[in-house]
Amino acid sequence: MEIKAATPEHWPLLQPFYQLIYKPGHPLQNQAFWQWQFGNATYGQAFIAIEKGQIAGHLGVSLSNGYAWHINLYIQPQYRNSPVLLSLINAVGHLGLQGNINANMDAIRLYRLLGWYHYTPLIRMTCINPAMWGKPMDEVLSAITVTGAPGQPPAGHYWQQPSLQGCSLSDGSQVVLQPNVGAMRLATIASPKKALQQAWDMGFGWVDYITSFNNPILPKLEKGGWQTDAESNIPWLLNPVVKNRLSNISFLTQKPIPIDFYINRTHSDIGRVGSLPSI
Repeated sequence: MEIKAATPEHWPLLQPFYQLIYKPGHPLQNQAFWQWQFGNATYGQAFIAIEKGQIAGHLGVSLSNGYAWHINLYIQPQYRNSPVLLSLINAVGHLGLQGNINANMDAIRLYRLLGWYHYTPLIRMTCINPAMWGKPMDEVLSAITVTGAPGQPPAGHYWQQPSLQGCSLSDGSQVVLQPNVGAMRLATIASPKKALQQAWDMGFGWVDYITSFNNPILPKLEKGGWQTDAESNIPWLLNPVVKNRLSNISFLTQKPIPIDFYINRTHSDIGRVGSLPSI
């Protein structure tokens, strides 16, 4: 069995693998998205285990802030009691401190057996435009026409993601625009008050922000009228909209993290899972 970093030359193996394990429309089934996600070794790589000309296991990593975030982890059923998983984890060890955001329950059980640290789930905060207060959720999530020209996309690899519409606000906040569901999704917040005001001025019906439990900006958002998604009931899954499906984003690391390290939307794949359009 070979363990190696995948390259575009492996696409004839990767494409049928992604079609087998993911539902139609998953972005990794598109080679342009794969190139963005894993084609630049500075920002991410996919490691694969190859046995008899087929992929036995796959572990992608998204690289940022010195961390190698595990994404798209899948081991073929016949290899799940073999060394494939550990071989893949060992293969990415040199890329950074290893962690996982948004692991499913099967993966969480694996990480527990490996002795990883499991933190409080990520916190998603939402705020609804006062003009939409009291209206049915269908209206809150309705498409809008953006007022004024959006700012330029921020610099950085995350903002080059295919299908993502990003912009910088006047206060310096960095946001993802999803006018098809009336949403402005904040990745970084410079001034909560100014960011909200610009969102409402541009015609957005709601905003959200997701981060780790220890981020000191959370009390400021609460004071500014933001709510947890459980309080506002704005769905997390938006493509398509799944009503009452709220965020439940796990957060694990192989080694302890510094107390002042805070997750944001650009880390790992939480900026697209369940939310951004397929390609």
